[in-house]
Amino acid sequence: MKVKVSECAALFHHDGKLVWDDYLGHRQYAITEESERLLRWFSTWRELATAGELGERSLEVAERLLDAGVLVAAGSPEHRTEQQVLARWGTWGPAARHFHFGARALAGTRYLSLEDDAATMQERARDVPPPAIAKTHPDRPLIPLAAGMPDASAWPRAQLVDALYGRRSTRRFEPEALTLGELGAVLQVAAGILDTLPGDGTGPAVFKTSPAAGAWHPVELYVEARRIDGLSPGIYHFAPTRGGLEALDRGVLGKTAAPALGGQPWLASAPALIVYTAVIERAGWRYETSRAYRDVLIGVGHVSQTVLVTATAMGLGAVFATAVCDEDLELLIGCDPVEELVLGVAALGHPAAE
Repeated sequence: MKVKVSECAALFHHDGKLVWDDYLGHRQYAITEESERLLRWFSTWRELATAGELGERSLEVAERLLDAGVLVAAGSPEHRTEQQVLARWGTWGPAARHFHFGARALAGTRYLSLEDDAATMQERARDVPPPAIAKTHPDRPLIPLAAGMPDASAWPRAQLVDALYGRRSTRRFEPEALTLGELGAVLQVAAGILDTLPGDGTGPAVFKTSPAAGAWHPVELYVEARRIDGLSPGIYHFAPTRGGLEALDRGVLGKTAAPALGGQPWLASAPALIVYTAVIERAGWRYETSRAYRDVLIGVGHVSQTVLVTATAMGLGAVFATAVCDEDLELLIGCDPVEELVLGVAALGHPAAE
């Protein structure tokens, strides 16, 4: 029987141990020095019996590795599954399939009841206080924005279905500036706080127009203002708990706009660029499994759609993009990529006439 090392797994060090992570089967094993030698031996197809050439017990260890799925036999169901995964996911590389299948819920997964979930959070809160519901820079100047629901009576597509059907990705913008009121309305609708409810010591539940897992809303919005009447060019952070835009002491993209925005001129030419980030502490405090990262990505989709539909309702144009340089944008807005993730951008302005 020919066997080789499974390719649907990853190795990492933890507490001085080499760990085999089978992300398809959600199994992890500490790899001994003898097992590591066998992994190198079976990096290509070999007869299982050849393990005996490495030592007296090596064949016995190799058989255990085969039973554990660390090794796969040619033509076995495990081998066919591996071939299928590699064929479908190979283009995206091992990191993408590791993330997806590692966060995939398997049959038999057990979930906490509402009561047990609440008790778990309360216990966690005693050891680790819940994070702030929104990021703020209290030392930075604040530009107040109109609070509450905006007056939509003059919006050309104020009806939801009309806005949904009228939404298009805008990639040509008029040179005219946005008003601070227009920008503020988009930000307030997309990320303003509508209400909060106390959480029995686990932090308040926050309500916004877009849903978020556990009502923790990790998404933050930054603005690179270029042509906004009533707002100086610069970088701003939307702070819903302070009711406005915090002026950050940072420059604008300037000459770095093309590489930072993936060479997409429509992003660089709009009057305003909205940068979406996520503070992972909020999602991580509420949910301790890797599946929470899916919630973060889904959450930015909710918020970006709200921005796009709101802009359409107002008669503005917008487009969302993820083909951008995370590192350049991190430097632009001053966020730590370990703590706060850049997830995408949106250009906002008046659409050019066709």
